Amino acid sequence: MLTLAALAGQMVVDAAISDGWETAEQGYAQLLGRGDPRQTELAERWLKETHEQLAGDAGADKEMVRTALAGRWAGRWADLLEEDPDAEAELRTLVREVQAAPPAGKPSVSHHAVSPNGDVSSYAAGPEHPGALATQSELAYTAGQSGDAAAARDQFAALLPIAERVLGPEHPDTLTNRHNLANFTGYAGDAAAARDQFAALIRVRERVFGADSPDTVVARFNLAYWTGRAGAAADARDQFAALLPIRERMSGPDHPDTLAAREELAYWTGCAGAAAAARDQFAALLTSYERILGPEHPETLAVWYQLAHWSSLTGDESAMQD
Repeated sequence: MLTLAALAGQMVVDAAISDGWETAEQGYAQLLGRGDPRQTELAERWLKETHEQLAGDAGADKEMVRTALAGRWAGRWADLLEEDPDAEAELRTLVREVQAAPPAGKPSVSHHAVSPNGDVSSYAAGPEHPGALATQSELAYTAGQSGDAAAARDQFAALLPIAERVLGPEHPDTLTNRHNLANFTGYAGDAAAARDQFAALIRVRERVFGADSPDTVVARFNLAYWTGRAGAAADARDQFAALLPIRERMSGPDHPDTLAAREELAYWTGCAGAAAAARDQFAALLTSYERILGPEHPETLAVWYQLAHWSSLTGDESAMQD
């Protein structure tokens, strides 16, 4: 269904700059409206806005606008399919009808195809078009953010070799896909594989962008995190200790990313067997959180909990009571 949503999202964008827009617009609005006049009116407004955005001359940004709109429409179709599974058959039928009736006089930007079994599975300019790849990446990430890490992992695993072939192995979007694949591999339960994937990714990022580039630093944070989750607490502690001064130099001592690195360093310090050092680090971190976020902010309370936990392991009951 995610493939169908991605294809349908791209087709809305293609139809919006074709001679057959009015016919396609009507079909899309009726399907999205599901018989509800207000919802149909909302869909018509969305479609009109899309047409107006693409009808204008966006210059060098036009392809970026097309990609963004295709992703937005893919998300709307995905929401429809999730809310109403019965709409899948109707959407497939509508897609086939649009494909079977190309507009006269002004061909659509992309040629569509349907496999013999009726599955909407290919786009001559589509599945491997940079815009379609961006849409598929967004859908995969959305699946992971929605709680299905295994689905996100599998989608990024399928997308990555296509991105490497079409965009190149060192293209920023390809590397972002590798980053997301590694993260969702870890969230799906394989911390060791996530660690190894980030270790390989960092070598590429350092060569292409430099050791202190923001993307490289984020990858180093994730490498340290999954290293710890894979059972190597001391290695995670050392990696976060090396990363922290870089993050402080880049973002400042009070930046959320710096505070996150301090929190991870304190945690893995404790897991590596130094409960007293972890307690002291969390105590210092708590002061920073209280000053920056306030004493009742959820992040502050989470650090307070960690302080109490590591204090209990040192026998420091006074800190627990405080």
